[in-house]
Amino acid sequence: MLVSDCMIRDVITVTPDDSLATALALTRRHRVRHLPVVLQSGDLAGILSDRDIRLAMPSPLTTTDPESAEFLERTPIAVVMTREVITANPFDTIEDAAKLLYRHRIGALPVVDGFQRMQGILSETDILHAFLRILGVSEPSSRIELALQDEPGELGRALMIISEAAGLNVVSVLVPSQEQNGRKLAVLHLGTIDPREAIGALEAAGYVVGWPTLASSLQAPVKPAR
Repeated sequence: MLVSDCMIRDVITVTPDDSLATALALTRRHRVRHLPVVLQSGDLAGILSDRDIRLAMPSPLTTTDPESAEFLERTPIAVVMTREVITANPFDTIEDAAKLLYRHRIGALPVVDGFQRMQGILSETDILHAFLRILGVSEPSSRIELALQDEPGELGRALMIISEAAGLNVVSVLVPSQEQNGRKLAVLHLGTIDPREAIGALEAAGYVVGWPTLASSLQAPVKPAR
């Protein structure tokens, strides 16, 4: 899944010369937390968050409401905006975009083309929705976990059992990189709300299965599935 599949294309933007009062009104009216700052040419110049606005506002302990309003009206966005912007490309993978958000501890990525022209914006909420779609949990399904020997073919045999013995579709498969005591954990979402037939077939083949988790089963030795 690519950034272009998940980003918001109809982006609320501001210019460097707009006031903080304008930006604050836009964040409230459209319920957004990040405003890309765009030049008349369409090029990205910076980004402004609702947090940036709050930090720039005078303290209510030392200023009156009219004084704060006047400050917001006369202060241009260019004074407060972040100029060094972390961006994504429409053809980046959603995984790479998620790593950027995590690494830089930011809440949104403006999406630009090779000429730095705005194409959209991708927020942490958009990425969360994307991963829900990837995992298949947006549709009725059941989550099971398998403890696998870290050997070639173990996961493939399990998927074959689910498909042929239980007659079920596997909606998604996730195998985290970590392993415990030479075992890998596979998280599967099956296209059914009752996976007991699949669990029985897997256990008969020697797999240790948890529904929805293996938390209570991981102490048991794992038998090679052959």
